[in-house]
Amino acid sequence: MIGDWFGTDFDEPAQVLDGLPIEVASGQDSGVCIVDQVVRGVAILGRVTGDHGAVGLKLRDPGVATRVSVGIQLDETSTRWWADRVRPPRLAPELPRLVLVRAQGKLRGAALLARHQGFRHAAGAQVTVEFDLAAADLDGDGLLMVELAEPPRPEWVHDRIAARPALGVRIDHISVRPQPPTTASPVPAGFTGCDLALLPADGPEQFRLETTPVPPAPPVPRSPSNRWTRRKPARAGFKVLRIARRAAIRTLAMRSTVLRPAPGAAVQAIDLLTGVPVAVEVVGREAGALQLRRTDPARGPVLIGLARANRQLSCRIATR
Repeated sequence: MIGDWFGTDFDEPAQVLDGLPIEVASGQDSGVCIVDQVVRGVAILGRVTGDHGAVGLKLRDPGVATRVSVGIQLDETSTRWWADRVRPPRLAPELPRLVLVRAQGKLRGAALLARHQGFRHAAGAQVTVEFDLAAADLDGDGLLMVELAEPPRPEWVHDRIAARPALGVRIDHISVRPQPPTTASPVPAGFTGCDLALLPADGPEQFRLETTPVPPAPPVPRSPSNRWTRRKPARAGFKVLRIARRAAIRTLAMRSTVLRPAPGAAVQAIDLLTGVPVAVEVVGREAGALQLRRTDPARGPVLIGLARANRQLSCRIATR
């Protein structure tokens, strides 16, 4: 009713996405009816411009339980947007991003994004977060709200993840389909690219934290800020310096690579929903891995990391 009071002759009714499955991969899709601190894209849904970003899709109530997939990516443009706005110290290394994924006002998952570093440049990091919604979560108005938000930052992780982590992150697509019989919260596959890992709230109590060497990230490049540095000769020179710096950092890292956690290494963990520490004990050690057991329950995704930071290690969680 309140919408009628503020309506004008120029308003166009929002198009309702009907039928499952639904795939929205462009910000120009007529089903995208709300954006908050997200700039719409053409080949992507949008890019977050602030400390958080939200996208609202108008879809007809499917009347059944659904599974939602949110594709998130950290690319070169993301890092430049972040560096130009946060203005970190010029020698500060690029840090991984940790963002919370909320939907319908509740925490549904988290994404840990760390770009793979090469000699010349860094590749993008992509994560797809999946979660299930009950039939009642999408009521008659059919509005699906997906938000990327900032996580809690305990002291032990303060200098290991980027500040304002959602800034610049891409939302590639949002898809909605009927809920299949399998669970939607598997343990993330593959190494994270940093010395942190994520465990779902309903993940196993006993698991392995495996590690592998990874080159540390160099400082994040900034966009030219004045008319002299915007010129092509200056930009070409900056690019050569960045490549040389990246190659030097990687070469030095290869000479001093740490292949496994230090003897006696411990881990720390935090519930990303409540911000409360989660007790995790080491029950076994082997080359390049720790056998862990979670002794406390968790209401949300659990961030796990080595108690002593090591930029030359990448972690993953394995259940076997």
